[in-house]
Amino acid sequence: MNKAEKQDRVDALRAELVGIDALVVAEYRGVTVGEIQNLRNALRKVDGKVRVVKNNLARLSFKGTSLEVVSDKLVGPVLITFGPDVVGPAKAIVQAAKDLPKLVITGGCLAGNALSAEQVKALSELPGKDELRAKLLGTFNAVPTKFVGTLAGVSRGMLTVLSARKDQLAPPVEEAVEEAAA
Repeated sequence: MNKAEKQDRVDALRAELVGIDALVVAEYRGVTVGEIQNLRNALRKVDGKVRVVKNNLARLSFKGTSLEVVSDKLVGPVLITFGPDVVGPAKAIVQAAKDLPKLVITGGCLAGNALSAEQVKALSELPGKDELRAKLLGTFNAVPTKFVGTLAGVSRGMLTVLSARKDQLAPPVEEAVEEAAA
């Protein structure tokens, strides 16, 4: 590979990483191509990507960005995973590492801070964007629902009081039947 091709690959990876705040690095020594393809498919479901890159080219791509803190994790045959959602790719690769013992998570970064393998696993346990959006929507929906329930409770209570008062004022049904028969 000549210098121009290397520069093209560095520029292409740098363009892909624009706007990415989180990245996971894993060693894939002994993992088959089919297993990596399964990992790619799992990451596509969460809008993530997997890239197998040469370490020096990855270091050049990360230079001057917040991802530069993972440069020391680029040792041996490694792949990187990333995506617009911080948690989704971490969840996918942690699950893949459970299924594939040869895939070893070596670390990552989040918003310019280096992460250890344990911290990447902890990141994968957080709720994703879609889960957080659902919780937020549920919270927004709960306030008006409770308000309407409270308003309905007032009228329901008033109706209960009026019904009890009506029962107090009306003669019992047995007495009314006896008076009508007499």
